Amino acid sequence: MTRAYPGYHRAAGVVAIASAVAGCTGKAPPALTKPDHHEIPNVPVPPEHGPRLASIADRTAVRQRPDLAAAEIGYLHAGGRIARAEQPYSKQGCEGGWYPVRPAGFVCAGQGATTDLSHPTLAAMAIQPLLDQPLPYTYARARASTPLYERDPSRATAVREAGRLKRRAGMAVVGSWTAAVPEGPNERLALLTNGKFVKASDLEALEPSSFAGVELTKERALPVAFVVKRGVRSWNLDEAEATKSEELEYHQALDLTGRFRTLKGEKFWATRDDRWVRHRDVTVVPERHRFPDFVQDGQKWVDVSIITGTLVAYEGKRPFFTSLVSVARGPEALGEAVSAEAALAGALPDAEKPKAGPDPFALGAFEVVAKHVTWVGADPFAAGESQELTDLPWVLELSSGRSVYAAYHHDRFGIDHGPGSVQISPRDAVRLFQWVTPTLPEGWHSKRRDEKDEKTWFVLRK
Repeated sequence: MTRAYPGYHRAAGVVAIASAVAGCTGKAPPALTKPDHHEIPNVPVPPEHGPRLASIADRTAVRQRPDLAAAEIGYLHAGGRIARAEQPYSKQGCEGGWYPVRPAGFVCAGQGATTDLSHPTLAAMAIQPLLDQPLPYTYARARASTPLYERDPSRATAVREAGRLKRRAGMAVVGSWTAAVPEGPNERLALLTNGKFVKASDLEALEPSSFAGVELTKERALPVAFVVKRGVRSWNLDEAEATKSEELEYHQALDLTGRFRTLKGEKFWATRDDRWVRHRDVTVVPERHRFPDFVQDGQKWVDVSIITGTLVAYEGKRPFFTSLVSVARGPEALGEAVSAEAALAGALPDAEKPKAGPDPFALGAFEVVAKHVTWVGADPFAAGESQELTDLPWVLELSSGRSVYAAYHHDRFGIDHGPGSVQISPRDAVRLFQWVTPTLPEGWHSKRRDEKDEKTWFVLRK
């Protein structure tokens, strides 16, 4: 396992991560000493290089106001550090004090957060997510059903069983520890992001898909085709015959001229390098000529077809990126099928009107309401697979209730997959995550969109 997990480290004092809400005292907080209990305090933004506050919980809330009942505007993950004010704003309802944090909000210092940067949990969770890589952590899969452990508080170098993981369960690994397990001697254990442990010998490295979409420019524009089958070949065409040519790679992107021919009942697309491909062997992303009403210059939006399994990212009317996605069609696709060409021509006007959520299978235009580096605390079966998948990366929550995230566990992009969420390749996911609003503040693990943030829309259509 050493080569598979070069990021493993040996924490000097591994401490289980607190699962409670940060700073919760168990008592109802008294009213703020403000004219309006619901007023958002106007406090200076802490300087970028000022003192730090760190999360020692799996999930530490950043709240809109210094009140445990206030709205959560984002959260920190274990080990995350953010700039804070030197002094707490108040201690009402929070024994450790409510600290204003950068760039906005308040965090309660206490059970789930600390101003003591020498805290042993911070040493254990020293590996923080990489925000510019296809996956934020090293990922692994369980070879077989295996025990899930937590630190045994009665013994300093031992663990106790806290559950089991099924075969092929996927997870992120952030460190290691050698400790005594209940059924035997010391074992080398993999440390998970929630502070639990798994035997390192029961894991295997999980290599994500290398597939990535196409950056669009003036020189490389739509239409583009993607090969979504194995064993596909290009073709040579003359006046009467089509003959097979060289084999094309799975997920290969092909630049099309927009011209096509039909020969003996088969439709062929012309590529810009003087080849032809059969229509039934590829997925074509055509150029769009009609646009939703909300589109203005510079508006960020993403067009997703659940029938063709394609994605195009736009700024205004300018497409700059296209790729394949995997998404379950759900009940909305059981009706009359509509071609991609017809949908792009505006044959589905209702599918591009903003609709109210939540409805994870709804069609329409939906705004991104939150983004997560990994979706902390999400249902491990949310991806719709038979195995548990934790630490889903680069998650975008939509106002419909649907989500968009990186699928680290398969390579079936362009093919139906999953329970309704839009699954994209890790390389594409980090690309979009960095571009989509809201912007993730430094040290935060998740951020919800507020009225100050520019909107990014996802259009989901047939």
